[in-house]
Amino acid sequence: MNQEDARLTYELALGRRVTDRSWYSTKRLLAKHQLELTPENLQFFAQIRTLIPRSAIGVSGILECYEKAEKIMQSHASLKGSEIVSILSGYGVKPHQTTISRWFSSIGGYRRDRSYPASALKVILTQAFIYKASFSPALPQGVNHG
Repeated sequence: MNQEDARLTYELALGRRVTDRSWYSTKRLLAKHQLELTPENLQFFAQIRTLIPRSAIGVSGILECYEKAEKIMQSHASLKGSEIVSILSGYGVKPHQTTISRWFSSIGGYRRDRSYPASALKVILTQAFIYKASFSPALPQGVNHG
């Protein structure tokens, strides 16, 4: 995909024109996270920008959280609720029960013994890592810019 087509795809997904500086920044972030300029990646990135325009951890941090969730899900087809909480605990994510319930509300609620498919958990794990990064006392260097 050439640069002009990629930029047009991104602008259409975003719903507005972007400046040259913004486009350069977008390309740099995608390259940093080893995402090629494909229509799927550009639409995904535009969706993140639309859903979370100003996050405490920035888009780069969100992409890092998404990558971390993807790595966990690659080794599991499904997980029980208790296993998910254990995995999150291992990463230092220890939210209140109400927060866990809110994260799971989109997939029918949280139950310790219920088995959840990996495809549904990717979003929840990403939310959990964003939660941890947002509420960490000191964000890692470079994570809050992007």
